[in-house]
Amino acid sequence: MPYTSGNDYTNAPSGIGFGHIGFTVPDVAKTIDRVKSFGYEVIKPLDEAKDEQMGVPRAAIEDNAVVEGYKHVFRQLAFVKDPDVSRVLLLLS
Repeated sequence: MPYTSGNDYTNAPSGIGFGHIGFTVPDVAKTIDRVKSFGYEVIKPLDEAKDEQMGVPRAAIEDNAVVEGYKHVFRQLAFVKDPDVSRVLLLLS
């Protein structure tokens, strides 16, 4: 079976492929500043929680919007792209 990005929700069968890798860090904001200084692209900054950014189960959606509990958690994490264009999740340890 060919590799499919785990971030491709339209064409990939569920559960196939690599979506992202995550790291817990003591200070997400400082870590973002550091990785940006190395040229990494921030693709989801802290304090942002747009419905279209979240791959959540249908049970987390009410009235065509993601419930606030999921948004609260999502605001506390960030995603960056590494040099190989993989998504790297940074969250508070």
